[in-house]
Amino acid sequence: MTTGITPASQSQYEGYQGTELPPGTVVSCGSQFEIVQRLGEGGMSKVYKAFDRLMNRYVALKVMKNDVPDWAHRHFRREARMCASFMHNNLVHVMQVGTTEEFDLLWFAMEYLRGKDVGWFVDSGTSMSIPVICEIFSQVLDALRYVHLRRIVHCDIKPSNIFVTRDSHDPLLRVVKLLDFGVARDLSDLSSHSTGHVMGDPRYIAPEQTIPGNYIDHRADIYALGMTFFELVTGGRHPFEDLFEGHPRKLLVAHRERDPLPVSHFLSDSVPAAKARAIDAFFEKSCGKQAHQRFADAAQMKEALGELAKFG
Repeated sequence: MTTGITPASQSQYEGYQGTELPPGTVVSCGSQFEIVQRLGEGGMSKVYKAFDRLMNRYVALKVMKNDVPDWAHRHFRREARMCASFMHNNLVHVMQVGTTEEFDLLWFAMEYLRGKDVGWFVDSGTSMSIPVICEIFSQVLDALRYVHLRRIVHCDIKPSNIFVTRDSHDPLLRVVKLLDFGVARDLSDLSSHSTGHVMGDPRYIAPEQTIPGNYIDHRADIYALGMTFFELVTGGRHPFEDLFEGHPRKLLVAHRERDPLPVSHFLSDSVPAAKARAIDAFFEKSCGKQAHQRFADAAQMKEALGELAKFG
């Protein structure tokens, strides 16, 4: 076996031990992030594009707001730790966590993504073709399978949290990233769902998720992805869109009690009948009122997606 060191050079370093770091040693990181612009804002945090001076790269910097309750701080810290532990191509990688010295704000730095979220299509009223939806959802479901196996429920699946990246050198390279685990539940950690609040977007929330403190599992994410499917296929329509202007409570009740219109109600008459029936069946299986009526898991939903893709 070769070592890559010639005998002459090996003798030159003979006896050299280098620097040994004993257990308990603390290594400080001196990264400096220069804010470029604000990218977005949620209820508990803001996200900025920032330049990492040390590594000569752009990052997305998620910063905790300073006027949020204690439970929100716990969620923020949990999200940072959770996302930093992920090793999956369809999940955003967290690179560093810290606190600002001047403002005493919690933050974590993530990879900066180029591209757009699929919420753009919903907002613009542009419908997606079934092949494109299948390509995007297939990657989302891979990410969900990964986190669900770790007993983590995202709890906030929606178009704006599904991001399609764009590579500046290879325009054919598209990777889908599932974003924002700010309200995610770790089912192995009881403290992760003890706030007594309804967490998630009321437009996509699963029926069981509309009741504070209620038990949920991974099938809540299946439901939310089904609602997202409805919007993308129909060009931004929603089965309960007539309630958008009212109190969010009405939306929560609708998810529990009201039967949605079939997707085909909003499709063009030119869509073949067999394809329309397949689309309706996929949505219905995704969004059953009871969790046991839905796809059992992300893998089963992806298998059904493969069948739907055959219609083109």
